[in-house]
Amino acid sequence: MANAEKLPFYIEAKDPPAKRKILSAALKLFSERGLAATSIRDIADLTGFTNPALYKHFAGKDEMALQLFEVCHQYMWRQCSTAVAGAPDFQTKLDAYISKWLELIDEYPDVIAFLSDSARVLWPRSNQAVHRNTMIGLAQSLFMEARKERKRSNDPKLGAACLQGTLAELARMIQVGVAKGPASRWKKKLVKMFYKLS
Repeated sequence: MANAEKLPFYIEAKDPPAKRKILSAALKLFSERGLAATSIRDIADLTGFTNPALYKHFAGKDEMALQLFEVCHQYMWRQCSTAVAGAPDFQTKLDAYISKWLELIDEYPDVIAFLSDSARVLWPRSNQAVHRNTMIGLAQSLFMEARKERKRSNDPKLGAACLQGTLAELARMIQVGVAKGPASRWKKKLVKMFYKLS
C-alpha cells in the first residue's frame, strides 16, 4: 500500500473509516471546545453521521473521550520516556525530555490541548497503565536524577510541577497566539532555565 493514508497515532489501522472520522472529529472538538461544551450531536454534525451511527462505535461521548485520553496519554509517555532512556546524565535527559515535548506540541497541538484540558475529568476514570506511567512521574524522575548528580536539595516534585506546568502553558499560549511558534524555538531557553532551577 504505497499510497496508504498516514493515520494519526490515536487511530488504529483496523478501525473502520467511520470510526476513524469520529475519533478525529471528537479530538478536534474536545481540544477546541473542551469536553463539557462538546456534545455527541456536535460530533455527529462534524462527521456527517447520525447519532445512531456514532453509537455503533461508542456507547457515548464519555467512552470516546476516555479512549482518546488513554491512548494519547500513553503515546506521550512512551515518546518522552524513550527520549530520556538513553541519555547519560541529567542535563542530557532534560534536553531530550524538553525537546520531545516541544516536538509533540508542534506535531500534535490538538492532542496536547485535549490532554491538558481534560485531565481533571478523565484521569480518575483512566486505566491502570495510565496511572502507572505518568508524565509528572517521568518529570519527577528527571529532578531526582538532578538531586543525586548535583547534590542539591531542590524538591523533585516541585521541579516536576514547574516543568510540566510550563510546557503545558506554553503549548496553550502558542495555540491561542500569545506566544510565537513553533514550540521548538523555545527549547534552548527552557533547557537553560530548568537546568538552573534544578
